[in-house]
Amino acid sequence: MKKKHLLLLLGSLLLGILIGMFGTAFTNLHLKISQEQVQFILTTIFFCLGILSTIVALYFIMNSRKVYASYLAEEDDELNELAYIKMYRSLDYGTVAYNVLQVSMLFSLLTVLPSHDLPISAFLLAVLTILVGSFCIKTTSKIRNYQLSILATPKEVLDYLETYDEGEKQAEMEEAYLILFKLNQLILPSVYIILFALSIILGEVQLVAALITAVIHLYINIAQLRKTKRYFK
Repeated sequence: MKKKHLLLLLGSLLLGILIGMFGTAFTNLHLKISQEQVQFILTTIFFCLGILSTIVALYFIMNSRKVYASYLAEEDDELNELAYIKMYRSLDYGTVAYNVLQVSMLFSLLTVLPSHDLPISAFLLAVLTILVGSFCIKTTSKIRNYQLSILATPKEVLDYLETYDEGEKQAEMEEAYLILFKLNQLILPSVYIILFALSIILGEVQLVAALITAVIHLYINIAQLRKTKRYFK
């Protein structure tokens, strides 16, 4: 595991160096790409990602509801256990796909806000996010037997976590810790390297991006003090 993390960090460093080298070469050639072209490409990518996420989310959420009906009707213990696993696995896949749809929608809206013109693609993603989100929350409430609100508070999420069985709760906590560790030690440091390379390419410091990254990095570390104060009084 440590070797994999080291390779990822070294890979990010190498990528930053390569981007810087190519950026210097491109700068010397006066190669320029307009912001409109970049925005169009990114908007198209995220729109396609949003549509794909919608299809995946609906498929797995509907599959979860279907298996839920079988889970309630099944009397054989072994088949009941298999239905239980498949039901929650499909629900998790559908939830992740819905979250990806949210990211795609937010990015699309963010890129069009300065122009005060809402294209059909961004509007469609916004509508799909509302519809799929409502369907996902209703399905989750039905299967988990817990009424989770659309804008859930941290307290609600902790209460919702209590609906998990012990094995699932342990797996969730371990995964949350690993995600936090990777963000803190690998992903965000890699973002700094990429921003450094971009600053060389563009000839200006990416101040806003660096500030946002630093704020997120600080929050991740400072927020952990809450755990220390809570459990080590």
